[in-house]
Amino acid sequence: MSVVEPKQATHAPHSHEEDEFFFILEGTAEFYLDGKTVIGTPYSSFYCPPNSLHGIKNTGDTQLKYLVIKKYNLTK
Repeated sequence: MSVVEPKQATHAPHSHEEDEFFFILEGTAEFYLDGKTVIGTPYSSFYCPPNSLHGIKNTGDTQLKYLVIKKYNLTK
């Protein structure tokens, strides 16, 4: 679980080889994916395909809490 303070982000948009899934528990998130942004509230989810540029930040006035689930390729 990640917790992000109001008006903050965990890090700049980035990419990696793994699939990633975000599930918002509390707060308001701005999710960035390959040049587009959408807003998420509790119980929203976002899918991030491998090698896509993505990021998430807290655009609200309360803490943002979300789960991150990654799919790792263990056969490499």
